[in-house]
Amino acid sequence: MLETYFSASKMLGYLRSGPSGRYLDGFAAALEQQGYSAGTAVRYLRAAAHLGHVVARQGAVPSDIDLAVFSEHLRTCRCPRAMGGRRNHHTIFGARLFRQHLVEIGVCRSAATVLQPAEPCLVAHFKVWLRKHRGASDSTIKLYVRDAAHLMAALGDDPERWEPAAIRSFFLDRANHCGNGTVEKLTTSLRAFLRYLAVKGCCRAGLADVVPGYAHWGLPTCRDIWRRSRWTG
Repeated sequence: MLETYFSASKMLGYLRSGPSGRYLDGFAAALEQQGYSAGTAVRYLRAAAHLGHVVARQGAVPSDIDLAVFSEHLRTCRCPRAMGGRRNHHTIFGARLFRQHLVEIGVCRSAATVLQPAEPCLVAHFKVWLRKHRGASDSTIKLYVRDAAHLMAALGDDPERWEPAAIRSFFLDRANHCGNGTVEKLTTSLRAFLRYLAVKGCCRAGLADVVPGYAHWGLPTCRDIWRRSRWTG
């Protein structure tokens, strides 16, 4: 469907290879169905691709899109391939439409369901510890706390019961939907949280070591890493 609006193979490759890539054909079809002109649709599709790359640099995935963070990024954007996707009303509205499209296909939660219960106590204490003892920046804390909360949501609120295989499975499932830079950040944040829990006596020692080390992966797929990790678990 992107071919309706873009003819250059290099541009098509760029759009489809980004974090938003798998959703852009569907978004293009939705824009056409809603009657947007070709010129407007091109702007919105570029904005959607730009949004995906910004989200990935924040260490997140498309399901975690934060339009406020994207809007702030646009104030000083120097992305080399924004190509009309910098700050203007088309960019902002296109990003909003793209997120709404992701809500409609079940990738993102609607604004009405974004509000969550208070974060787990261990995660709240981890946040304080990062700020007080590590001097972490707000952006780093946001990233680490988000990944820690996702881990607890997946494995349960009692880290003493967590198994190495479950931690690896969680990591690999997330990694399969992330770009390379996001996987590196995920590795770092999960290891930091698991080390924190071990120091506090909340989980067994050494669990941080079961998170695969991205820097040593090279080119193998996540499936290859899973096979190798089974021999070390």
